Amino acid sequence: MTTLRRADHKAILAEVLDVRGLTVADVGCGDGGMARRLTQSGATVIGIEPSAGQLARARAAEPVGNETYLEGRGESLPFEDGSLDAVLYFNSLHHLPMDAMTPALKEAARVLRPGGALVVVEPLAEGAYFEAVRAMDDETAERAAAYAALRDPPAELKPERELFYANTLRFQDFGQLLDRVLAVDEARRARLPAVEAEMRRRFAEGGRNEDGKTAFDQPMRLNLLRRAA
Repeated sequence: MTTLRRADHKAILAEVLDVRGLTVADVGCGDGGMARRLTQSGATVIGIEPSAGQLARARAAEPVGNETYLEGRGESLPFEDGSLDAVLYFNSLHHLPMDAMTPALKEAARVLRPGGALVVVEPLAEGAYFEAVRAMDDETAERAAAYAALRDPPAELKPERELFYANTLRFQDFGQLLDRVLAVDEARRARLPAVEAEMRRRFAEGGRNEDGKTAFDQPMRLNLLRRAA
């Protein structure tokens, strides 16, 4: 792939969707970081998260606007038909079981109003950060499956735009990266003793120094689809 422009996630989302006044579901919201950023932009956001640990972190954070959090999964969203302006999958579609990805897209179509937007932001299976984490959990197949589902969406969803960019991740030290990786999936902790040394090596060799932090550029892809009128 050619050199990608570096961009902040929030700036890229603002480029494809004005969320002011919209009701948005952030599916797989994790600790609620993106949900809070979207409410700062004027949206009402409902974060959906299956992990009890991540959901607790999201609810414990200081609210910044109209964000709430519910336990749930992408293939069974707790919303009425046609009740949302937008559905966001931010770094989360590839975490669904592969056989749940297409049902999750169908579910997104169900809860969107006509003309509503489905925005899916996914990391590509490449780059130094991916290689560091790959030592613990190789998500190549899962990320490919997520993209395959997006390339053959339910009939109700019409692809509108696809763009690529690089987001920069910065870590104070290896421990901060490890906290991030384990928060996404606590099951990874059992594999840590066998792979930690290799992860540390890849972290040290793959990152670059930026103001005392170790930085990685993660290639990303955004897909925007619309619910048919």
